[in-house]
Amino acid sequence: MQTMSTSPFRRPTIHLQPSVDRYATLGLRDNPFPHQPSLNPESDDPRVNGAIYCEDLHLDKQADFYDLLIPTNEHPRTHAIAFLMDHASRKGRGIGKSAFLKHQQRELMKDLGEAASNGSAVLAAIYVVPAPTPPARKFWEFCKLVVRTMLDQNAISTAICRLRALSGLVPEAVLSEAGSVRDLQATIGSTEWLRDKGLSAGDVSEWTRQKLISVGIPDDLAMLLAYEGAESSRLRKQWFAGVRDAMWKSEGGSIVFDALVKLFQAAEFTKGLLLIDEVEKIVTPQNLLERRAFADALRYYLVDGNCQNARSQFYGLLLTIHPLIQELLLPYWQAAGLDRLAPLNEPDAKQCTLYFPHLTEQKAVPLVQVYLDYYRSEGSEEAGICPFTEEAVVAALVKSNGIPGKTLNLLNRVVERAANRSLDRIDRQLVEEVASAAEAAPEQEVEEQPPLPPAKVDLSE
Repeated sequence: MQTMSTSPFRRPTIHLQPSVDRYATLGLRDNPFPHQPSLNPESDDPRVNGAIYCEDLHLDKQADFYDLLIPTNEHPRTHAIAFLMDHASRKGRGIGKSAFLKHQQRELMKDLGEAASNGSAVLAAIYVVPAPTPPARKFWEFCKLVVRTMLDQNAISTAICRLRALSGLVPEAVLSEAGSVRDLQATIGSTEWLRDKGLSAGDVSEWTRQKLISVGIPDDLAMLLAYEGAESSRLRKQWFAGVRDAMWKSEGGSIVFDALVKLFQAAEFTKGLLLIDEVEKIVTPQNLLERRAFADALRYYLVDGNCQNARSQFYGLLLTIHPLIQELLLPYWQAAGLDRLAPLNEPDAKQCTLYFPHLTEQKAVPLVQVYLDYYRSEGSEEAGICPFTEEAVVAALVKSNGIPGKTLNLLNRVVERAANRSLDRIDRQLVEEVASAAEAAPEQEVEEQPPLPPAKVDLSE
């Protein structure tokens, strides 16, 4: 019998990465499909973080997205509020909306909306995902989440870098070396980089501070943004981490919808897009007064409040919902008068809503192919949806009720079964076999929870 080591310094022997040989007969270097049916933007795995994206899947929805939210010379007027509605699962899970939004945000920020607006607009877009903790059910908590996301996705730092470029203190020859949007923090946003180019970072920051004060940003915030804001990590440490909740309660709305709008506009952004996913995480925990207060706050800061956003209609807000959340929001939405801005009730909602339906057979094939192509073995001569037959893909779609996330998750299990048997082709029979096994012993699914009972109201907040 082998003697087992009890040393606390022993190293693991398990191999977490699968052997390439395991999937070799299928012409793959790994299982191409996600092991979970929903997106996780923070994951390092491209199968679940949205890095693998099928352009063909939602081309029609992308066109509608542009029509609703992207200003152009031909179409300058856009919606202040729009909705992305899941009509397939009624629970907002696995339909592809999160991957769609993440993709739109990523593509828009590559060139600040140049391609999407035909060169006529400069756009800032952030993709916001509420989490159970810290909560975002109160409006000030939502504003804090938006600012945290702006920092995480470098929207504020990009605006500061653009201001530095607009100062006239950085020669065009130096600006040409700054690189793409993703390079800005390391180039024009870096004190050391400016010094290496023979420029005074202090002079550039001071010009930026004075510019921000001139457009109405408070002196202390202007100082922090000008001197620390070109690098997100510095601004997070020097400003965001030190802002107490009491300040967010009193000033959160003004920071997001007044001060930061003035910053973006000073940096000559045309429009800011707040793409809010999983709105149910905000709405479901709210008590009745909180829902009404949240809707009233949206009305104030988007429509008729004393803030720069209401005056200029800078932000476009996209809320991702499903029918159950629509029903919860509707009475408070109407009471706040938001239905005149963006109707929630059918059929009027159609004018400002993107509807995500079930996946069709025609679109299932290109979706599966995108994942397969990403994980083809080097030198593989396979193409299209091989090793799957088209009947196998259709069977997976039918068994998953047309939900993209569930379809891909089923195909993950099918590939594992095929690898276990060293198969080189996957047909409909194998898909139905795996699906039937899951139906015989189904995983417990978390059903949509009913609205929580009204919580005790803290009038001090």
